[in-house]
Amino acid sequence: MKTVTFSIAAYNVQDYLRQCLDTFIVSDCLNDIEVIIVNDGSKDRTALIAQEYCEKYPNTFKLINKENGGHGSTINKALEVATGKYFRPIDGDDWVKSENLSSFIKFSIPQI
Repeated sequence: MKTVTFSIAAYNVQDYLRQCLDTFIVSDCLNDIEVIIVNDGSKDRTALIAQEYCEKYPNTFKLINKENGGHGSTINKALEVATGKYFRPIDGDDWVKSENLSSFIKFSIPQI
């Protein structure tokens, strides 16, 4: 089980998606996070870009392609397959601060 699942709502975000996904590539976090990219019926290269990350980091990134259903439907679809103890939605044209991701993950893991 992963510590945190990040759900990426992705609809026609080819111009922003790489910037978003790159922020999750923090070597000491890759085993603890799951990034589910939900392609919401995009007509651009969103799915192709997402697939590149899935192929390069198969234990971290996952792609779900579905018909357009809106933002809420992307979150619901990601929740169906999420394995993380915690869940956090992120928009495909947004990002996380890579330098804070490690601290966030360490804070989320219970200390024994």
